[in-house]
Amino acid sequence: MQKYFIEQDKLKAGIIDTDDAFHITTVMRSKIGDQILVGDNSKTYLAEIKSLSNTLVTFEIIEERTGNYEMPVFVTIFQGYPKGDKLEDVIKHGTELGASEFIPTIMKRSVFKLEPKKKASKLERFNKIAKEAAEQSFRTIIPSVPDIKYLKEINFDGYDVKILCYEESAKQGEASNFKAAVKNLKKGDKVAVLIGPEGGIDDSEVEYLESKGFVPCALGPRILRTETAIFYALSTISYEMELK
Repeated sequence: MQKYFIEQDKLKAGIIDTDDAFHITTVMRSKIGDQILVGDNSKTYLAEIKSLSNTLVTFEIIEERTGNYEMPVFVTIFQGYPKGDKLEDVIKHGTELGASEFIPTIMKRSVFKLEPKKKASKLERFNKIAKEAAEQSFRTIIPSVPDIKYLKEINFDGYDVKILCYEESAKQGEASNFKAAVKNLKKGDKVAVLIGPEGGIDDSEVEYLESKGFVPCALGPRILRTETAIFYALSTISYEMELK
């Protein structure tokens, strides 16, 4: 069964339009009477399709659906801006794994150069990817991608745990910081996970982040790609917090 996030006014009116209506009719090939899940970024409902076309689907809510689909901690991923379309994969799969927020972060070794005129379109694309991934994974909320930031622009206050995924820690044999950070998490904590771009994290950035309360952590003994590290981190947090 497919889930669709829609705006609250459309949820109350029982309508789905734009790309989602096209997806229901053309991709899913749904029919009148079929059931779907609809949500407004806070609650999820089982609904029955009453009419449909490529541009408009109407539905009737049958019942509210409850389920625990969210991490017990709020995890923000500060991803050092990588090359190509790697960031799209980070957002897509990171959403599936339970991240709450993504902040693409421009760092000293980032190859990416921010063009202000393209910023809005990139954020629109990133948030669309997060929405589709949240629907696929039955998330209750859609993780946000609110902005693209330079490292020194970010306010890290308010986070209970700050994890710096640092490959030099792995090379030096450090093997306990990440485990300790995850084991000490409590329900409701806000967690910052920062991952550098392909070129790694500059020494001056490590010093700066440590001054902001980040703890350099190895993610096991192997050196991971920038687009892989997030999956290790989120999977470990999920394992520790969600599996009994």
